[in-house]
Amino acid sequence: MKQLQFTLALAVLSLFVFSCSQDQETSDENLNFNAAKDIAAIDQFPNRTYDESKFGMYHGVVASATSLSRGKIWINVNNNGQYNATIDLVGGAIISFGLKPQFQAIAATTEVYEFEGAIGHFVLNISDFNNPILTDVELYNESYFGSVLKSRSNSLANAVTATFSESGNPAFSGTWNLISDGSIQNPNGDGGEAITSLMITYDGNVYTDLIFESFNADTCLGLPAYIPTIGSNGLEDFVVCDYQNTEFGTGIAKWNLGYDASTDTYMSWMRCETVASGDFVWISSDATMTRVGGIYLD
Repeated sequence: MKQLQFTLALAVLSLFVFSCSQDQETSDENLNFNAAKDIAAIDQFPNRTYDESKFGMYHGVVASATSLSRGKIWINVNNNGQYNATIDLVGGAIISFGLKPQFQAIAATTEVYEFEGAIGHFVLNISDFNNPILTDVELYNESYFGSVLKSRSNSLANAVTATFSESGNPAFSGTWNLISDGSIQNPNGDGGEAITSLMITYDGNVYTDLIFESFNADTCLGLPAYIPTIGSNGLEDFVVCDYQNTEFGTGIAKWNLGYDASTDTYMSWMRCETVASGDFVWISSDATMTRVGGIYLD
């Protein structure tokens, strides 16, 4: 009988210790969650609870409609119980945003959010969170275009910004921004994520390309059908994207953009040689005009 009582006592004690352990884990998680509330959107990691929800993190780019100003944007929609955003412009300006007061009361139920900061504002529509829409972006009284994607805990969105310009003619110039939603990881066996969109701004308009062709990088990278990527080899700005075609303006550009972030060198991955920059050849739709120039990563 004493043995049975002793066994029961041990069982109760074990259950108590396990329960306390679980409570401690929950408590630690809550402490971590609460501690994260003051973390800026730029430093947030997507909450896996919201990977298939409108809540969570969104990441992408913004670019001016009237100048070469550009940068990256991170938007926190209840990822850690807060609603805020960060825009990091090329040149060093980091801008913070919060949800407009009239949206606070409906934040949990609405699908359209308006954020504002000291020098601007924007609207995020996530009625389809797999295809978020960023509009009405204004910074320093200047209109911007924007493109964001849902960032998930197991497939982080990534972006790189750049500019393009015709050789000897800066009037033919704009921004050139690559984005990956992280859904296709390590497609070539060297890390990185497949590029899923390109946003070009030129002459007051925005153009988007969602199609990227594989290309022959056998000589340099050992693959005859390399899928264009950013972030290869564990380096955020590593770009492998040659032999692409994109329509913008009144023509089509054939372009190459390769950058080895480990050596800070532009590359032609098809020819396996260093180059001065990315490059493009733009031909008007009526084939009467050709423009040749470079693409320059930030």
